[in-house]
Amino acid sequence: MLSTASLAALVGGAAIPGLAQAQTTAAGGELEEVVVTARMRAESLQETPVAVTAITEGQIEKMVVQDLSDFTRAAPNFTIEGVGAIHRNASVAYSRGIGYQGVDQAIDPSVGIAVDGVFFTRNIGALQSTFDIQQVELLRGPQGTLFGKNTTGGVVNITTKQPADHHTFSALGRVGNFGRADVSMAADLPVNDQLSFRISATSQYSDGYMHNLYRAPNGLNPSEEWLAGDNVKALRGAVKWRPTDELTLNLSAAYVKDRSDSVGGVNASFPTDALSRAGRPGFGFPGGPTDPFVAMRNFPSGDYQDTWAGTLNATYEGQGYRIVSISGIVRSSNLSYSDFDVTDLAFFETLATKRHKQLSQEVRIESATDGPLQWVAGGYAGQTDWDTTQIFFLAAVTQEGAEQKDKTAAGFAQFDFSLTEQLTLTAGGRYTWQEKDFTRFLQVPVAQFPRPPLRAAEEWSDFTYHLGANYQISDDAMLYGSYSTGFKSGGFNSRAATASAIGPFDPEKAKAWEVGLKSDWWDRRLRLNLAAFWNKYEDLQVSIFRPAASGTGEEQVVANNADERARGVEVELTVLPVPNLTLTASVGYLDAEYTSFVANLTGRPASATNPCGGTIDRSQKGACYLEPTRVPDWTSRIDATYDIDLAGGGRVSPFVAWSYEDAHFTDTLNAPQGFQKAYHIWDASLTYEAPSGRWQATLWGKNLGDVAHRLSVVPTAGVLTQLYFAEPRTYGVELRMVLGE
Repeated sequence: MLSTASLAALVGGAAIPGLAQAQTTAAGGELEEVVVTARMRAESLQETPVAVTAITEGQIEKMVVQDLSDFTRAAPNFTIEGVGAIHRNASVAYSRGIGYQGVDQAIDPSVGIAVDGVFFTRNIGALQSTFDIQQVELLRGPQGTLFGKNTTGGVVNITTKQPADHHTFSALGRVGNFGRADVSMAADLPVNDQLSFRISATSQYSDGYMHNLYRAPNGLNPSEEWLAGDNVKALRGAVKWRPTDELTLNLSAAYVKDRSDSVGGVNASFPTDALSRAGRPGFGFPGGPTDPFVAMRNFPSGDYQDTWAGTLNATYEGQGYRIVSISGIVRSSNLSYSDFDVTDLAFFETLATKRHKQLSQEVRIESATDGPLQWVAGGYAGQTDWDTTQIFFLAAVTQEGAEQKDKTAAGFAQFDFSLTEQLTLTAGGRYTWQEKDFTRFLQVPVAQFPRPPLRAAEEWSDFTYHLGANYQISDDAMLYGSYSTGFKSGGFNSRAATASAIGPFDPEKAKAWEVGLKSDWWDRRLRLNLAAFWNKYEDLQVSIFRPAASGTGEEQVVANNADERARGVEVELTVLPVPNLTLTASVGYLDAEYTSFVANLTGRPASATNPCGGTIDRSQKGACYLEPTRVPDWTSRIDATYDIDLAGGGRVSPFVAWSYEDAHFTDTLNAPQGFQKAYHIWDASLTYEAPSGRWQATLWGKNLGDVAHRLSVVPTAGVLTQLYFAEPRTYGVELRMVLGE
């Protein structure tokens, strides 16, 4: 299944950027112009009046990117990490205090992902290979006009490489600790000036960083000794055809085979949880585990996924206008099995299957003149079908399931009008309609599955808009201000244990004010971009597990009445202080809190043993107060690259990066096991480039301080609690080669 459809592996393949393209400065010693498509057209980053961080091809190479989680903290007030629990390839993206960290297909993430214009709304599959990416743009704040629904938090906008007009062959080999072994190759094969092909393949493998010490009573180890490894293979073909001077067609097709482990985790159960009472206390409690990367798991784990995808982008250049058509299809199937209790007991194991199919079509007509009016208008239609079943190996083996058909359509337009040479006004709007037909099969013993299903259907519509103005102070400085709204569709609860918990729940909405500065200084050797924002989120879709309303067991509920206020400041700086030295820095300050959160999150009335039970306002200070999930007050990052030209014509380039994230909770209920203290991470690499420019070798390391920082904690309704950590220190070497014209 695929929210982001293996991302670059699906629409990008496994190419290696040309070494000459990896430089960060122009020949004249100025900062290069970065071109972004944050507003559905190519324009300079410094002329784009929105908060967007562009990570270029050269920066991606220096960061030794493995998957999208390597971009976490790359932008202020923005994180993207693994979800933990089942589906190790699922992403958790948070921007300016809002996001989604579950794996329920029925709940759309608040930060969307678009790849070459195809917009995905599911987070499962997002953390797979990121080879062959030309550029990543991290847009912060609601993007409800051009990118549509489900963007109350922002958008990860990914552009991949297209077939080149000259013959090239590139290859990469990477080895590292924990059994890391990656290989990728790509070739550009032009036929003539009108037609060119590209084929690419990649393989990523590691043993995993979780050491499983479990042994069966007879001394054998029936499950893996190492957990949380990856095993991904992808094949992709792309065609670029220009049958006429006006028409360009880009077609790509890809297959991804993922046979990775489920992500590793440790038992962090409360003393009151059933698992602790069964003799397995949790991490941080007396008698519990003490090493976050050592497990005792008696049940094997795996996260198997097959994905097929195709994209057709067509562009017609008319007289003063441009027509763009973007067609996308994604099909995927997933089999995941996991030792959910993460202990040596046969306590709570599970197996799940998921299937997903997405079809989408967008057509835009855009202005292509230099006049005072720039505009874009278009329509979008899409359909998504998914189904899931899950088996729980408990005292009695049980099964549940759900399926949904989702149809959506939208019309949108945005206009930029230059009143003067300095002042430009912007106005845009989008009308979105969506219908969901949902079916739920409640959890019952396997022999009784399926019982008569529960069915529900609902449709939603909303008008979102953007108003803005920007003023060009000089050729190198621009002020801007905007007001935007965002919309994330309502839905149904696919993990409900009772009919009353199915829903529907209402849409999530955002209102955002933003002012900013884009500026270049010091003969364009210093770039300073600033943004300040004040966002209001209404009817947040907050999912939690609590005891079922009737009978025994637990269920997911979606609390849909939380409101949040998030405000902050963001600073991004790039400077060339001396020749060959590039420094980049970003700092984000975020002040976020619930303004209202009236809900019963425990499923039980208030009592001496359950003081925060019943329907209460969790936004009020006191013992039951909750902070929003993943809202560190401060985030920051500093990178430094120095290119040392050697006498023989080669080059050595050391790179070092420091990133910081303030303290925050990683779950809705603010479980103390999931509280992450403030921490910082060091990454570094040392690259040698041959005089010919045909090959380079890199020594790299990530998380050099071996910091164990928490990804997520999953309390499960008094039964057990799981705790997941990001990767420890990793290091290795890689070799890149580029041949061709």
